[in-house]
Amino acid sequence: MTSQAPQPKDLPTHFSQKAVSDHPQGWEELWTVGLTPWDKSFPSPALVDLLEERGDLLPSNFKQGRKKALVAGCGRGYDVLLLSAFGYDAYGLDFSATALEEARKVENELGGKGVYETREGRVRESVTWIVGDFFKDGWLEGVVGEKVFDLIYDYTVCKHG
Repeated sequence: MTSQAPQPKDLPTHFSQKAVSDHPQGWEELWTVGLTPWDKSFPSPALVDLLEERGDLLPSNFKQGRKKALVAGCGRGYDVLLLSAFGYDAYGLDFSATALEEARKVENELGGKGVYETREGRVRESVTWIVGDFFKDGWLEGVVGEKVFDLIYDYTVCKHG
């Protein structure tokens, strides 16, 4: 018997009925059917404020080399593209390959435009999309150079179990 695609009414129990090891597939299921109510179609206002108004709290010495940023659970990648516009080599990590397909579409459509326009005095840096589990090290193979980040931004990823 084939299981039905998740519906909005199913969201409260979608993950509670799955083993933690099945959560990656649970995210893929939601992306595949287009059930993404968390997606607001723009970068996190908190990140925008941090980068534009409180940049003093972030690594700022870009002259000593490029800075790397990671957004875990990046979805369509709005925050990843914003970080790139501020001069970070930006990495978007997600469980869902479908989410990252959507992120590439957003990058092609909006990258370098509007809120994603490269900031004065900065160079738009690379964007890399990686499918993987933040809590396991395998995804680090997709990171160029040293496997460290100057900034890790997240507001959606949590570990259960």
